Amino acid sequence: MRAFYLFISGFILGFSPMLLATPYQRVNDGWHGIIGTKVIFHNEPYKDVDNKILPLPYLVMRRGNFFIDGLKIGYRVAEGINGNFDLIITPRLEGFDANDSAILNGMGDHGFTIDTGIAMVWKQGIFDFNLTVLNDISHKSEGREVIASISHTYILTDKKLILTPNIGLRWQSENLVNYYYGVNSAQARPDRPAYSGESTMNYTASLDLIYSLNKRSNLFMAVEHESFGDDVYDSPLVDKEQAISFLLGYGWQF
Repeated sequence: MRAFYLFISGFILGFSPMLLATPYQRVNDGWHGIIGTKVIFHNEPYKDVDNKILPLPYLVMRRGNFFIDGLKIGYRVAEGINGNFDLIITPRLEGFDANDSAILNGMGDHGFTIDTGIAMVWKQGIFDFNLTVLNDISHKSEGREVIASISHTYILTDKKLILTPNIGLRWQSENLVNYYYGVNSAQARPDRPAYSGESTMNYTASLDLIYSLNKRSNLFMAVEHESFGDDVYDSPLVDKEQAISFLLGYGWQF
C-alpha cells in the first residue's frame, strides 16, 4: 500500500503543473452559492453501535478564490477547462465514544479529526477524474488518506434533474486504520484481543442527485456504499464488511 501512496504522490507532482499553468478564472467578488440544511444517515461499522443520524447545515459558497463546500473549506489555486486544483481543510466525522457500546468500553474516545490537503479534478472527455489527498493535522491519528474516483454527470428532464454516479478507491494509511480500528495491548481483553492493522484499500460507489424545484430552490440526495479492506474488517471492533451513507437535503441559491 505504501507503493500506492508513492505512486499517487508522483502523479500529483507530475500533473499539478498542467493545472497551475492555467490562469485562475476569477468570478465576481461577492459571496454566491447555495445555503440550506441536510440530514446524513450512516450505518456504523462497529459492533453494537447504533446508526448515526446527523442534522447539519448545507453550504456551497464561493467568493473569489475561497469556497465552502459542505464541511470542506478551500482555496482554488488553479482552474481551467481541463479541471481545477484546490487546497482544502475538512473535519473527519468518523470514530466512536467509549460508551457507544460494550465492545468499546475502555477504548477511550476516538472522535473526529481535522484533515488538510489537496483536491484535484481532471476532465477528460465525458468523465471527471477526482483525486483527494488528506493528512491529519489535529495530531490524533497522524493518518493519511488518498481518494481516487471517476464520475460522469447526466442532465435530465429539461435540466431539472442532475445525476452523478461515481466509483472509486479509498486508501487509508496504517496510522489511520489503527486509530479507528486498532486495539493496543493495554486495551485488550478476552472478547477484544489486541489488533494492529496495516494500510488498506476500501472501494466506494455513490450516486448524487439534484432536483431543481425552481430557479432558486433545490432538493438533493446522495447515497454512498463503501466496502472495507481486510485490515478494517479484521478488527475485533468491527462486524460489518461495508457501510452505507445516505444524505437528504434542501438548498436555496443566492
